[in-house]
Amino acid sequence: MRRSKITGKWGYFVKNSERDELLDELLDGSISEADLLRIESELLVDPDVRQTYYNRLQLHVMLEQLASESPVDLSEFKNSQGLHWGNRASLVAGVLIGLAASLIVAFFVLRSTDQPPQMARAASTEESASGFAVLAGQSGAVWKNNSIQVGDLVPVGEVRLESGTVQLELFSGVQMVLSGDCLFSVDSPMQVTMNHGSVRIRVPEPAEGFTIKTSSGDIVDLGTEFALEVSSDRSDVRVIDGEVELRDDKEDPIRVASGNSMRLSRTGPRESIEDQIELIGPIDFQALLRGQQKDRLASWKSKEASIQNDPRLLGHYLLSTTVPQQYELANFASKRADAASAGAIVAAQRTSDRWGRPGKALDFSHIGSRIRVRVDGEHRGLTLNAWVKINSLDRWYNSLFLTDGHEDFEPHWQIMNDGRIFFSVKLPQSRTGSPDEEFQHIYFSPPVWNPSLSGRWMMLSVTYDVDNKRVTHFVNGQSVSREVIEDEDLVEKIRVGASSLCNWSDPQPMYRSDAEFVVRNLNGSMDEFSIYSGALSNDEIRSLFQAGNPNEL
Repeated sequence: MRRSKITGKWGYFVKNSERDELLDELLDGSISEADLLRIESELLVDPDVRQTYYNRLQLHVMLEQLASESPVDLSEFKNSQGLHWGNRASLVAGVLIGLAASLIVAFFVLRSTDQPPQMARAASTEESASGFAVLAGQSGAVWKNNSIQVGDLVPVGEVRLESGTVQLELFSGVQMVLSGDCLFSVDSPMQVTMNHGSVRIRVPEPAEGFTIKTSSGDIVDLGTEFALEVSSDRSDVRVIDGEVELRDDKEDPIRVASGNSMRLSRTGPRESIEDQIELIGPIDFQALLRGQQKDRLASWKSKEASIQNDPRLLGHYLLSTTVPQQYELANFASKRADAASAGAIVAAQRTSDRWGRPGKALDFSHIGSRIRVRVDGEHRGLTLNAWVKINSLDRWYNSLFLTDGHEDFEPHWQIMNDGRIFFSVKLPQSRTGSPDEEFQHIYFSPPVWNPSLSGRWMMLSVTYDVDNKRVTHFVNGQSVSREVIEDEDLVEKIRVGASSLCNWSDPQPMYRSDAEFVVRNLNGSMDEFSIYSGALSNDEIRSLFQAGNPNEL
């Protein structure tokens, strides 16, 4: 991984020789995905990089023309050194920006067949996902050969629920509550195959005709709700409301009305039955889940005091306010003289938190929104922890926690537009060998977010462990990457200072009068943030997630 240099403007980049190398790689189509993201951001925000790119583009075009022995018209390239990129009215500058943008787009299109998925998508392919139903809730669920969480798409093909109760919402609007041992497949938004198990189904009017296929025959809904118990040799149906039609290969279709029950058999005729199939329906199951979540919230509230008494805790912010006009967030860390300041809310809008409580979280999708905090002192290591809900990753860099500018010894924590988490601590000039070369080593996680996770709450954490010389990224309490901190990159005393949650304030130089700024606000919400002096252990991070998770594990 390349070291990265702060340009002194707004972006992350490399020293000049490597910059030129990346520009050449961009022109010849050999640039990597990570380097492409970096060079694109620099072309947008740094006029010096654009001028260098223009010059190399000029040379590149001339060489290609000479190689083909075709006449070349250099009139368009005259006086290129005199271009002023800050003048937006310059026609030549506009043409050049368009040309550079066109080449980047062309690069994506030409490379789309052999690049990683996230690069191919940038060219011409829309995001895609696989499945016809979403897991809307679960209680005591044990899945075989799957790890399906609330909000996940149900996998295509045969799925086994070994025990517990789950609710599925099909794209057609059909709601299904499956209980106990169930083997099934969601074949389409309008069809499910049940091999065995118990299910209660509610079908809205637009999904009339929804079909359950079993080995004994098909059940076609004519509205509105029915229950079903399926075994290898028979299927028992109870119509709770509305009407269903039973179809098999032995007799003509028959309709069963509300309040009646019927058995389909593989070996015998249909018959009416008196057995009442008592299964929980979608409405009652959601009420049950709300009660369980309320219990988990009460348990979490009882543990907050022990968390806030941790002597390592610098800041603990619950992003809720008691009145709509309140613009300050209390810091609940109470055991340190150097505890962080209260938080100042800027432009963020109130929204529901991960527990579903209105007004208990803040939405940062407005371009200027942020929370301002200050963390003083020097710290041997660092832990950052946040509950966030991401709507989309609209920018190359999407802020989680960024210090003003990026001064020596300061951390930056953000998420890239390809879903990777970015963490760095700025090295001082005295360590780089040259006053003009200011380096940081970037610790990336693998991609941890994609559009299928849009609108879902997740806990993100990162630890900078000085004693063990490693940086670890976590998602929902689980380590997703760990990287060694090399001796030359180690910062033993981290400084934070003035900072922003979910945005970037005052890029270098601080408090500049230029109104233009890089857009890095998070398109999403946050309902809790904490910062620790020192690195929490893996078990401590896992415990934080388990205690604060609103959904059943």
